[in-house]
Amino acid sequence: MPIDATKRFQSYLDRHASGQEAMPDAERLRQWIADHADDFGAVMECDLKTCPKIVYDFSSEGDVVIGNTSDPAHQTDIMWQQLANANAPVGIGRYREDRVCYQSDQFKTDGEARSQHLGIDLFAPAETPVFAPLDGVVHSFADNNLHLDYGPTIILEHNPEPGIRFYTLYGHLSRESLDGLHKGKAFKKGDLVCRFGNFPINGDWIPHLHFQIIFDMLGREGDFFGAAKPSEWDIWANICPNPNLMLQMPENVTASREGV
Repeated sequence: MPIDATKRFQSYLDRHASGQEAMPDAERLRQWIADHADDFGAVMECDLKTCPKIVYDFSSEGDVVIGNTSDPAHQTDIMWQQLANANAPVGIGRYREDRVCYQSDQFKTDGEARSQHLGIDLFAPAETPVFAPLDGVVHSFADNNLHLDYGPTIILEHNPEPGIRFYTLYGHLSRESLDGLHKGKAFKKGDLVCRFGNFPINGDWIPHLHFQIIFDMLGREGDFFGAAKPSEWDIWANICPNPNLMLQMPENVTASREGV
């Protein structure tokens, strides 16, 4: 992180250690999002508020496995059959879930894995369109093309009114989603922003969108932490609140503190 962002993050750690909410503006930003819940547009063509869905548990090994050494083609076939059997257009990966697939050295810092999920995953076929939930501009974008990374990624900046600024991240996209982008490119609510990518371009995952809200980019561009150390969860949850504040799914799409 840049020096100023490092200092800012340290201030969040210090505030949390003193019993305060880590990020001073977090409560105000969360409240703004909650107050404007009815104003957000749909991210997908299906209505996430009402459509059937399967909420998956990736905190332990199950029928569908993501990441690690799993075969994304085989796991995709299994998931698509499960969704078809349930007449569900989308599968859900939960916020705050402590995931088995994030336990490898790739996700470890100082010996502790960044294993708790900071976004919500929406599983659907490659090329599924994604729409802007509110007006915004391109903050940054990149093809994070390491194995089990985000793949093509777009981050939008939202300034809906004076004093309110936050970001939304769209990860695991098609490579074509980055075509024609530039910093500052404007999107209106409901505009097509991108499309789901396929493996291996999307980081070699089952096709899905990783959707995340970010209150402080900490100096990063085109990429952001998608999972947090369990020991730092309260700090990161301040920076990246529950995306269901915007998606508004009625199902329980948030794991417990124990991850299950």
